[in-house]
Amino acid sequence: MRPAWGTGLAGALLLAWPPGLQAQTFDSVTAACRTRPTGCAGGAGDAALVPQGTRLAEAGVRLGTIAAALEKAERVRLERALTECADQARSEVLERHLEGRSPTAAECQEKGLFGGRHRTRAMYLGEEMHRVALACAAAVLSALRPGGFSVEPRYRYEPRTKQWECMSAETETMLLEEGCYGELKGTLKPDIVIHSGHPLRALAVYDFKVPCFRLEPGNWCRYSSGPHQGLTQDWVYEKALHVQPFKILPRVGVMP
Repeated sequence: MRPAWGTGLAGALLLAWPPGLQAQTFDSVTAACRTRPTGCAGGAGDAALVPQGTRLAEAGVRLGTIAAALEKAERVRLERALTECADQARSEVLERHLEGRSPTAAECQEKGLFGGRHRTRAMYLGEEMHRVALACAAAVLSALRPGGFSVEPRYRYEPRTKQWECMSAETETMLLEEGCYGELKGTLKPDIVIHSGHPLRALAVYDFKVPCFRLEPGNWCRYSSGPHQGLTQDWVYEKALHVQPFKILPRVGVMP
């Protein structure tokens, strides 16, 4: 992550969708409804475990106007910053692995030992771009909205209360270390949640989607098994968090 990413991100950069661009997307961890070992309070700037009064004071949240602000100036400001993070992530990873050029369709589909694992080049580059974009997002949101966002929070449905709950980073790490993967089945883990002081009070939800051969809007993941089988990722996010989620694509921007 380069420190310069936080400079000027609240400025007037608008990334337009280049015309005529089509084709496949990276088979990224996001597109595969991935599970990753970080939790609700694990992301930089996430103050979920801090008492609410302190958290709101630190974040400077204006309780009476926060929703309206996100719908207008603040939402635009945050989305521009996150879009630039996606753009920076693509540029950095392609510079590191392909001397800055975009991969061909054949290179995207190539299978081999990438990053120490057997997979497609698209999967590897997508995972790298996703990692860089999340690191950038944590840095810039810490400056733009301290205490009012979470990076990769994990949500679990509690049948007894019929409510979604936020799993702590400690609980998630423990379950992963002990191999209790079944306990994570059916949980949700969006990339970025903008909230009013706690991840359950979501105001906006975003997932990074990274392209390979060419840029395109991309599709939300459709769950092939488990309690959400047959449903799309965005539909489940919205039902759980009560806000419409959006995709963020490099050089394209924010898409529904």
